[in-house]
Amino acid sequence: MSYTGYTSSYFPPAPILDVVFVAQPDGTRIDAVAGFVDTGADASIVPLYLLDRIGARYVTEHRVRSYFGEARKVHSYLVDVVIDDITLPGIEVVGDLVDEILIGRDVLNRLRLILDGPRQQIQVRP
Repeated sequence: MSYTGYTSSYFPPAPILDVVFVAQPDGTRIDAVAGFVDTGADASIVPLYLLDRIGARYVTEHRVRSYFGEARKVHSYLVDVVIDDITLPGIEVVGDLVDEILIGRDVLNRLRLILDGPRQQIQVRP
């Protein structure tokens, strides 16, 4: 079990998890980076420069709609996602020209999380 915190760089403070992405099949990985826990996002979104750095395998093109209602095409990539020593194999993430990582329900639905807002902690359990 691990405890991870919230960041006050958002208002109100937001839950953040350290996440590692691993490319398949060669296992190239990035060091742990902070990812914003977004329970409203269908898919996880990863900056393209990180996916390029590890040589993540392109999967396909999708059409997505933002919460503002705009629709556009994006590309997805296959990676293993590691959070708190829990490896989630074969996650199809969206690569985009963004600066921060959004951890969406494609990842969150595979974990047991307790968001403790008053203490600003997250418990991650296998």
